[in-house]
Amino acid sequence: MTKPITMIPELENNTSFMLGLAYKQFRTIANQTLAVECDITLEMLGALRVLAHLGEVPQQALAEALRRERSVTKRLVDNCIKRGLVEVHKSELNKKARYLVLTPKGVEVKDKAHQQLSALVDDFYSPLTKEERGLILSLCKKLIRDDIFLTGE
Repeated sequence: MTKPITMIPELENNTSFMLGLAYKQFRTIANQTLAVECDITLEMLGALRVLAHLGEVPQQALAEALRRERSVTKRLVDNCIKRGLVEVHKSELNKKARYLVLTPKGVEVKDKAHQQLSALVDDFYSPLTKEERGLILSLCKKLIRDDIFLTGE
């Protein structure tokens, strides 16, 4: 039998509430560690990972990869630029387009943050078996819709 979390049956039996609570707890732990160790947030690490994978891309491509609205992505990018993790270049063809690329510092911080986060993930998910972790991932992928982009949190 599992231990009660909220003592409120309507919340205890609500999958969305529990899924959200688990994510918020993980996000809190991750953001606290990443802030101290790397001066970044979990969202910023996501942006660094996208840029490391895709290389130099328009800001819109970053927003699409992160499934976030443009205005939220702009704030995220601005915070990365302030920390010297990302550089912006204007396109010769489209003067409005902002092209983003990781700086050497951005690569270094991404790698350090990845190591920090890997340890946190292992600890956070330690109550689950490998199979349960895989099941959660596959179920979450089934729930994610293509037509919804995230706003600021």
